[in-house]
Amino acid sequence: MATGKTSNMGMNIWGTSETVKPSELNANFTALDNELGARGMDIRWKGADASGAAGSYNALLTAVNDTATTAIFVPPGVYLIEKSITIPATKRLEFARGARLKPAKGVTITVNGTIAASLYDWIFDITAGGTIAGTPKVGDIYPTWFGAVGDSTADDTAAFQAAMAISGKKHRIFIPVGKYRIRQTLINNSRGMYGAANYLDEDQSGSLLLWDPIDKTTDLLPCIRIENAGVDAIFENFAIIGQVSYNSRTLSTWVNKSLFDQDSYSMFAAGTTAIEVAGGAKPIFRSVSTKQVKVGLLLNSTDGHITSYDCTWNGLIGLYCVKNSEDYYFEGGGITGAFCCIMLGIKEHVGHYGGFNATMKRVHMGYSPYGIYQVIDSDTYNNGSGVVGGLSGTMESVRFEQIGEAAIRLLPKSVTNGFYMSGFGMSWSSIDPNAAEYYALPDTLKASQSKQSYGVYLGTIMNAQFDDIEGLVVKSNAPGALGTAYINMLEKDNVISGLQAEYVKIVKRNVMATLLYSTPYSVGESIHAKANNPVSHGNLIVNPEQQNNWKIVAGTGISLTMVTNLDSLPVPFSSEMKAYVDKAVAGVLKITPNGSSNPFVGIPFNPSPLSIDTKRYICFEYFILSPQSRYRSRLEFGNFTTLYDNTFEVPVNQWTRISCREQYAPNANAYSASFFDLSASQPTYLAAVMVSYDTNSSYSPYNHAYSRPAIESGDAFILTDKATGARGRIELVNGKLQITMIP
Repeated sequence: MATGKTSNMGMNIWGTSETVKPSELNANFTALDNELGARGMDIRWKGADASGAAGSYNALLTAVNDTATTAIFVPPGVYLIEKSITIPATKRLEFARGARLKPAKGVTITVNGTIAASLYDWIFDITAGGTIAGTPKVGDIYPTWFGAVGDSTADDTAAFQAAMAISGKKHRIFIPVGKYRIRQTLINNSRGMYGAANYLDEDQSGSLLLWDPIDKTTDLLPCIRIENAGVDAIFENFAIIGQVSYNSRTLSTWVNKSLFDQDSYSMFAAGTTAIEVAGGAKPIFRSVSTKQVKVGLLLNSTDGHITSYDCTWNGLIGLYCVKNSEDYYFEGGGITGAFCCIMLGIKEHVGHYGGFNATMKRVHMGYSPYGIYQVIDSDTYNNGSGVVGGLSGTMESVRFEQIGEAAIRLLPKSVTNGFYMSGFGMSWSSIDPNAAEYYALPDTLKASQSKQSYGVYLGTIMNAQFDDIEGLVVKSNAPGALGTAYINMLEKDNVISGLQAEYVKIVKRNVMATLLYSTPYSVGESIHAKANNPVSHGNLIVNPEQQNNWKIVAGTGISLTMVTNLDSLPVPFSSEMKAYVDKAVAGVLKITPNGSSNPFVGIPFNPSPLSIDTKRYICFEYFILSPQSRYRSRLEFGNFTTLYDNTFEVPVNQWTRISCREQYAPNANAYSASFFDLSASQPTYLAAVMVSYDTNSSYSPYNHAYSRPAIESGDAFILTDKATGARGRIELVNGKLQITMIP
């Protein structure tokens, strides 16, 4: 009979002279069995085969149905499960190191309970063709649970796909440190993916996906496609590395010269993508990096709102915006590429034909031939006459360093609208292929004498501000350099100080566009100066306030009247008009049509033709009160050339200022200012018609300075003798004029 008890479980202990009774021994076994059972049901107790030769379904089912414990313990070994089974939410699967469940082909183990296992252990063996499903009660999902090795050699695709499947848009996937070889696209089904770090070098290791697809022919095949499960999902601290070492020096390996000259996307050889955002996904990226892929980040989604913090997008093309669904946000990090950092397409999406609408802050771009490059990736460009999207949004503290060919190169038909850039922080790469910093296009794509012609190429720009707060676009020192920027069409309301306007080539521009003022402050200063300084150097046309100076060029039954009683005008002068010309205007021309033909009227230069200095700007300004929304005006020069020939859209029956400036005369002989396509049914009114040199000067009806109100001096006036050049002082002394010659 036992006389002692153990200290913890109170089991029987026998002395050396005591008899061991079967009942006491059985009590000990029962206590041990109860204790172990309470801690978890070991599936081997129910006949599970750790070798995997025989099926262990019945043993696992018995453990599932056991009500004495919530824990199911899986000891070391591989356990073949030959029938589908569900682990309920009330159970906890506990795996020893080296323990795993292996569903047979076509078998599904559905796990709805808790999983207790090391994140580095392989616990679900899906190599036989079975699957793991369910909604496990865990925080994160680990690909290593499904057999991911991370040794850069083993194919870890199936393990990651299994992890995605069981994530069920509810869990994040953690990528332990390692190099995981992926051979098929991973369709995201998680709440995001994160790793230990996004880099790997000789001193530091990280979480890397090695993208080595079996399919080598499909273009832009992504390693990860984030689509329907990507709303606000977070991807951070890992890297994706492809198999191709793209570099700028040997671009001809991947770029076809003839198609490059056509700006066609087809110039590029097929290649892979690291991450594609598609569908309605709106992911957030943090500290993700890519390299050795054709495209680092492919924007192909429908809803925009994609966010990137401190990521490094690198490839042949760092980022490719296929669909411009807007509202992209990039902060910190860098975007680089062996060909370009950012590439824009022109494909139509909800009315947008390509372009890029983004907010970017403190992003480094460069070390590439192109910073931003637009490509023709749709037939709509060549088959249609419409425009395509350009840039919109904001770029602050965005740097373009070591640029090889151009910081920005957009298509001629592109429209950049509503865009702000604080500066360029730009530097040029050497065009010497022997230089250490060489990111210029190779000679096989562009001849050396034509490289780096302009730093920026833009189509049409409007409501855009290229500021100089954080550095200018600089003209290259290369032999082929022509200027800083090439603008196909300059519309109104732009600031291009960051482009260095004196080095900008402008092909066409709106007649009211200016290079000098665009900010509210500068426009306000102009109005202030004119209102307070009415004296100007004079008008280049004859007095527009004398009716007989006006000519009817075309139209019958048209009458011209000079309205001198300004109170009788059908619409009073606007506040803007008063600020500019109210004190100087004595007459307004009224053009009355015959009811059927559109009037065409003109007023000659003084004299006509007037010999014009073609090296000075010619400016043209007037106010119009029109009963119709469209009409046309221009200045006419020798050899049938014109300046500011434009059809204007104006508010009906409202005084509107038309200001044309900063263009040179096309011919040295100036003939007239013309107004035509005017209303055929109601009168049109013209006021303060002024043609001047250099700037739109304060209005004068004469070829000299003029002020309608009296000008008073408390001292004297000084005149210069036109014949001798002598100067005399005229003053009023004791009621008499007195002239005193000045030595």
